[in-house]
Amino acid sequence: LSITEFNVSCRYGGVFHVEKNGRYSLTRSEAVELCKALNSTLSTLEQLKKAHELGFETCRYGFVVGNIVIPRINPYHLCAANHTGIYKLSANTTGRYDAYCYNATETRDKACEPIERLDTSFLNNQGEIVIDNADGSRYNADGTRHSGESSTSGADDENVGSGSTHDTTPMDTSIRRSSPSYYGSATPVSQLPDHSSGG
Repeated sequence: LSITEFNVSCRYGGVFHVEKNGRYSLTRSEAVELCKALNSTLSTLEQLKKAHELGFETCRYGFVVGNIVIPRINPYHLCAANHTGIYKLSANTTGRYDAYCYNATETRDKACEPIERLDTSFLNNQGEIVIDNADGSRYNADGTRHSGESSTSGADDENVGSGSTHDTTPMDTSIRRSSPSYYGSATPVSQLPDHSSGG
């Protein structure tokens, strides 16, 4: 019996990020079906922009209608190449990514209550389904609490990826510590090697 895990973020203006069995495993049509199963639709760019204005950011490429995007508020070199705003991936629309879904009934700016069930009729899935929520709760597709450990530990980047405003993962702090420019450097920037010229 296979277990399918869906990792679901908080909802910002109804928009939320969802991944299946870890990151980047959904085709565009599977993303549409998964959003339907979660009582929502694939987010439009406009809906995602509104969510972004309400504080929504992730570090994951995901499908929205017509695009593959990452919403970023804080620059971070491992996310969207340090860009902020709605970063669009220009090519490879046939690849596998995560999904950004939109629940039209969610009217609050931010909501983190767990999603407790999903409609499995939209998913061609045999086996057990587990919904991993942003608050740490885990539910089976039928709404019962799931007992047991998460098989996908997103701990390495869950803070960067889940729309949390706390941008302090262990990896993050070690990168900052090792970067002399973060705390100020004795070497003036003009004397640092220039890597932008392709040399």
